[in-house]
Amino acid sequence: MDYIISADVYIQQLSFEHTHALFRLTEANRDYLREWLPWLDTIRSSEDTRSYIRSTITESSAGGAPNFAVFYRSRLCGVAGFHPVDKHNRTSAIGYWLAEKYTGQGIMTSVVKTLLDIGFQQYALNKLEIHCAENNARSRAIAERLGFTYEATLRECEWLYSKYVNHAIYSMLASEYGSE
Repeated sequence: MDYIISADVYIQQLSFEHTHALFRLTEANRDYLREWLPWLDTIRSSEDTRSYIRSTITESSAGGAPNFAVFYRSRLCGVAGFHPVDKHNRTSAIGYWLAEKYTGQGIMTSVVKTLLDIGFQQYALNKLEIHCAENNARSRAIAERLGFTYEATLRECEWLYSKYVNHAIYSMLASEYGSE
């Protein structure tokens, strides 16, 4: 399913059709993404990307929320979606990344806003979180811009290639959604 966000931006549920383009985008942005994303060493081929897409499809078809390819002016520019859904507690976390040349244009903010709509309206979630490295100012700005509440900093909770990083945790409750 496609969600049209603006005249320039839309998201499309990840599918095997995205495999090669997504791998090429990852390769072209590997150095840029490496600053904040720990999984890059596990994606070394189109087949690795295909395996990742397969896992997101499996999760979604088992009742989890989907992950999406992000497009700007019909060009694949990133990925956004939900980490596994905790059905009992009706919670999930939103994750995202964008190719370097597409940053700073409000693309991901508008995409995450759409994910809030999907999570709270279609999946009846009670709480959505964003976890990001404490020093990742751009990712934190998205959460803050959209009205998420800063909850905590988890100390040295992620190994990022050569060091541990702290994570800032933000959340939004269904009762807070759209209340601004």
